[in-house]
Order: sequence, then structure tokens, then C-alpha cells
Amino acid sequence: MRKTGLLLLVAALGLVPGAVADGMLDPAWGNGGIVTTNFPEFQASFDEASVVVVLPDGRAVAAGHAGDTKGAVLAAARYLPSGALDTTFAGDGRATVPCQQQTAFGGGGAAAALLQPDGRLVLVGSCPMLSGQVFWLARLNGDGSLDQSFGTGGQVLTPFAGAAFASAAVLQPDGRIIAVGSGPAPSVYALKAARYNPDGSLDPTFGSGGQVTLAFGQNVYAGHATLQPDGKLVIGGTYGPQSNYDFAVVRLLPNGAPDPSFSGDGLVTSDFGAMEYGGSVMVLVDGRLVLAGVANVDFALVRYLPDGTLDTSFGIGGLATVDGGGPDSAGQAVQLPNGKLLVAGTTSVPPGSNRDFLLARFHADGALDTSFGSAGLLRTDIGHLFEFCYAVAIAGPDLILAAGFTSAGPPTAEDFVLARYIMTTPVELLSFAVE
Repeated sequence: MRKTGLLLLVAALGLVPGAVADGMLDPAWGNGGIVTTNFPEFQASFDEASVVVVLPDGRAVAAGHAGDTKGAVLAAARYLPSGALDTTFAGDGRATVPCQQQTAFGGGGAAAALLQPDGRLVLVGSCPMLSGQVFWLARLNGDGSLDQSFGTGGQVLTPFAGAAFASAAVLQPDGRIIAVGSGPAPSVYALKAARYNPDGSLDPTFGSGGQVTLAFGQNVYAGHATLQPDGKLVIGGTYGPQSNYDFAVVRLLPNGAPDPSFSGDGLVTSDFGAMEYGGSVMVLVDGRLVLAGVANVDFALVRYLPDGTLDTSFGIGGLATVDGGGPDSAGQAVQLPNGKLLVAGTTSVPPGSNRDFLLARFHADGALDTSFGSAGLLRTDIGHLFEFCYAVAIAGPDLILAAGFTSAGPPTAEDFVLARYIMTTPVELLSFAVE
């Protein structure tokens, strides 16, 4: 006999005795959830992590730059699941790569890190030359040594007409690599990209001889890139004159040409009446695009339909924002397995004081998820004057890893800093009939 109307209530995890607080630092990682790393070959070094990737076995790699007043190098550190340095990587867990042809003083370093299926790691950034910055790629073997089969001695340098600053990269399923950035073109900053074969040689089927330079009438600054399942390249960033920046998304066909099905010319911009800076871009399962950045010094998310039309069902008129107390600067954003959106960045509270990590979580529709942290926001003060967060990655079931740098202020050195959080996914209150 079937009984109807009998309801079983599944309590939200937050109501279960002993449940982990949503967003708490993970005590199993480093020192109470925090790990800092210095590169000892440099005195009073400036070590900053720009990107973090998680390996299938739970280890993690943070990459960026290390250096001092004499210049900077590519830097990567690999960590065990406990947060301890993995000494099977470069001997002590830390690898540095000087630019093989650097001819000018200036900052170099990795803006992106790509983990290949075979465990090799491609670092992508910029190297200073007398003629201007050039794209700089280096590939590391699983033990942290340079892969001599890649480019020349493990490195590839790609000049463009004028300087070119690499800010993002993607790994195609076929092993080819696309580096994306920006640089000066006549009268404006242009989008610049290059595609490489797995051995580091330029792929002549992309753009002109493997390189693309696209000027759109105003400055375009690339912040992040990702691939659609159909092979199109989606680039998130900023567009406009210096006095009035707007959000921007560019979509390229697999051959490097602008996608005419995306707003006609491959470029979509959004002006919400404030100074907007776009950065991290995501392709959702249904083909819609989410761009994360800053609008009027607040965290901001914008969602577009697959053709580039603003999705007004998201947030308010397509825009979702949150004031972290700021001014706030957004780094990377990720979509969590449950569909929620997490933005990682930095805040200054009160304005002008020390900087701290800031995470914000949104529901899929752009509403702030007030069940997370404190009313949707999670601020982490690591105890120094400055903590800047640039990157975030999913580190496992209910684990999030954020990375950046920490410093007590000049002339104190800057160090890589990583924070790992436990992010529970509360079970919604469910009702269903039983026999």
C-alpha cells in the first residue's frame, strides 16, 4: 500500500552537529590552512604566485615570478596534499627558470601554468628584451627540470611587432598551446596571441605564421582565456580608453580569426556606467559565458548568451556585484561543481589599510550566496600588511585553493602564499514521498 504525503526532511549540512563550517580554512593544509614559500636564491626577493593548478593526485603547483632588484625569473613551487613542499620537484620543491635571452631589466614571470596529461608543466609569461617584452614559454618535466625537447633548451621566446605581454594561456586537447596577451599597436593596445605545436614551434595554421594581432579601435587588454568545446577561444579582458574602461570578451575561431557569430566582429563590450576591468572568463555547460572582474572597485560578474548578447536574467540586467568593503580587486573565478560561482581577489578594509584575501560566492543566477562566509563574503587576514590573491582552483571534493603573495611591506620580501578552504555544499531541504 502506497502512503502519500509522508515527507522526509534532509537537513542542511550546516544544521548537522559537528559539520564543518562552510568556508573555513583547512587545518590539514600547512599551518592552519596557510602555506608561505620563499625562493632563497634571491635576497629580499619579490616572489608572487599568479596561478595555481591542482594535479590529479592532490598535489598542487603555484607559479609566478621570483626575483629581486636585478630582475625576475619564472618560478614554480609544488606542494604535497599536506601543503609541504614536494622535494621530488627540483630538489627542494621550488623551480626557477631565467629567461635565456633576457637583455633588459624588468619583470618577467609566469602569468599562466598549463598541466599536460603526461605531467609536464608549461609556464607562460613575458621576458623583457631591449626591443620590448616578448611571449615566454618554458616547459618543465615532472621532476622540475627543463624539458629539452621543447623549443630551445626548454624555452620559447616569441616577439611581436612592439611589445607583447602574455597574460593567459590554454592547452588544446591535441596538445597545442595558445598564449594570449596584449601589446602596443599603432595608436592603441591590441590583442596578441600565438599558437604553438607540442614541441614549441609556432603553428602556421593559426593567424599569420602562428601569430595574431587584433586592434579593435580602442585599447584591448587580455586578462584570461579559455576554450569552448567547439575549439573557439574565448578571451576575457578590458576595452576602452584609459579614462573609461569597460568589460570585454573576444571570441576567436580555431584559426585565430575573430568569430563573426559573436557580436559581428568577435568583440563584446559592456559599460555599466562605472570604471570596469574584466579578467577571468568561464564557459558554462549551456554555452553561456561569465566574465569576472571589477566594477566601481567592487567584485563583479557579467553573463552573456552564446552569441554575446547580455544575459539580463543574471543578477541585475546581466551584472552581479558585491562590495567587499574595498576597494576590491578581483583575480580568478571558477564555477563550482554545484553550479555556484566563486570569485577570488583582494580587499582593503578599511580603505587604504592592509590588503587581505577575499572570496565571494554567488548562486548560478548571480544572487550572492549568503550561506557562505559572512553573508556571502570570506576575508582572510594572514597577518601581514599585504596579502594579494590572484588565483583560485578546485583542489578536491569541498576544497578550494587560493594563491597570491604576502608581505609585511617594504623592504620586507614578498613570498608565495596559498590558503586552502573547506567549502561544504549544504544539502537543500528536500521533500519526497516514500512507500
